[in-house]
Amino acid sequence: MTSTTSSQHYQALVDIGSNGIRFSISDLSPPTARIMPTIYQDRCGISLYDAQYATGTKAPIPSAVIEEVLAVLLQFRRTCQDFEVQDSNIRLVATEATRNAINREHLLGRIEEKTGWKVELLTKEEEGRLGAMGIASSIDRIKGICIDMGGGSVQMTWVVKKLNGDVDMSPVGSVSFPYGAAALMSTLSEVSVQEEATLQGEIASKFQRGLEDIRIPSSLRDEALQNDGYSLYLSGGGFRGRGYILMSTEEIQPYPIPIINCYSVDASRFMSNLEESPASASAFRVSSRRASQIPAVQLVIKALGQANIPISKVIFTQGGVREGLLYSALPPSIRTESPLVASTLPYAPRSAASLATLLRDAVPDSVESELLTSTINLLYFHGSLPKDIRAAAALRSTTTGVLAGAHGLSHRDRSMLALILCERWGADLSEADAGLYDSLPKLAGHRTWWTKYVGRVAEGIANLFPAGVVRDDEQTLAVESGVSSIEDIQHCWLKITVLQGDLVGTVKKLAEDLRKLGKKKHGGKQGSGMKVDVEVRT
Repeated sequence: MTSTTSSQHYQALVDIGSNGIRFSISDLSPPTARIMPTIYQDRCGISLYDAQYATGTKAPIPSAVIEEVLAVLLQFRRTCQDFEVQDSNIRLVATEATRNAINREHLLGRIEEKTGWKVELLTKEEEGRLGAMGIASSIDRIKGICIDMGGGSVQMTWVVKKLNGDVDMSPVGSVSFPYGAAALMSTLSEVSVQEEATLQGEIASKFQRGLEDIRIPSSLRDEALQNDGYSLYLSGGGFRGRGYILMSTEEIQPYPIPIINCYSVDASRFMSNLEESPASASAFRVSSRRASQIPAVQLVIKALGQANIPISKVIFTQGGVREGLLYSALPPSIRTESPLVASTLPYAPRSAASLATLLRDAVPDSVESELLTSTINLLYFHGSLPKDIRAAAALRSTTTGVLAGAHGLSHRDRSMLALILCERWGADLSEADAGLYDSLPKLAGHRTWWTKYVGRVAEGIANLFPAGVVRDDEQTLAVESGVSSIEDIQHCWLKITVLQGDLVGTVKKLAEDLRKLGKKKHGGKQGSGMKVDVEVRT
């Protein structure tokens, strides 16, 4: 049983969509509210869209289906009671299929009668706005066009997240098109190949008009011109299925970050090879239902290409209406927090601020401050494990470990932090982990060498302060660092002044480890290594 103190921040949501009903309970308590941790999540595959078109023509939602809906809602009510979610923190919303149901009032009345809950019927504009906010929650920085493909409709808008946490989007909220995956499959089942081509042109034309209707600001248009197109952020199960298929055909195999959120590809790859059959796609973490809807997703993507909307890259996200509802409730001061820092903050050592300052002083301006702070926060996390698996557990911490469910982390940040923490524990790995260790640098790219450097410095800091405590009443170290070029060779230099005599031996060991890193063999396949010069002063 959860305590009242912890459960007061729990938010329960029911998203009654066209393809299914999603249930969740999230914890919005500090300090992790920014990543909106999910403590319970489930999905029921009741399709209210299919229920209305079971005979081929639109009909009221059958009584048997309504009874199924009531049963799963009553079960979720019990779950909310067990988690001690406050009644005022339980919210139900419904979208396209409920909004357009012939007997929607009967459905909503029965739900309130049996559960005591009122369902909020989202308008098309509200659904689009919340979907866009959900996408914004999924990524630390966002600026571009957002498209959310549900079962009954497709929503389009533009979004810019400001540094102060405010989220700007189209003044009209969003534009909605009746081309959701389930709705479009129903249409495709009744048209010929020639009629499908006509339908694609119709969708493309509406996308073009939609782009005008959302009133993209001139600053965003100008930036798109400079960058060869807009960044396109996608949400919805159909698009995520496309993302998983692309992930399965990456040059890096197996792809090291098996998380669809923040996975990105260039526009040309997104638009190419749109001939996967539903049977072949079912193996790529796509449900059989989603696989059956691939033709609809393919048609929408082809229409996007035909609309000639300039797109440079495509980013897949896990954000939707559920995440948008939660993210909208957060104040800008929390929205502006780094997801990476927020997700690691609960594990920070007592003197995290002082240790982070030491690490930042020892690392030239080549690695983001948020990554360094997160390194310190997790510096001791794996210390209680047996020595022979610490590096392996650290390597997997961002994919299947402590940060696996952290919302909003980019694939590059996941790869870099994993490599840093692995190095912090000596990178002593068995053959079972060699594949992941070799593939993550391909995502970190030219910064791979810096993950080794930061990891070794972090290990040295942990050896100097094994309890994670820097005493306020004494000075221990003074550190300076930088990068210079000597005879066309890049050098990373580090100066450490030791102010406590008992620390000299540990500092000298760190210096030797860093000098070894500067040798050519540590440059790596990414070719980003450099010489390391360390001066220890006493």
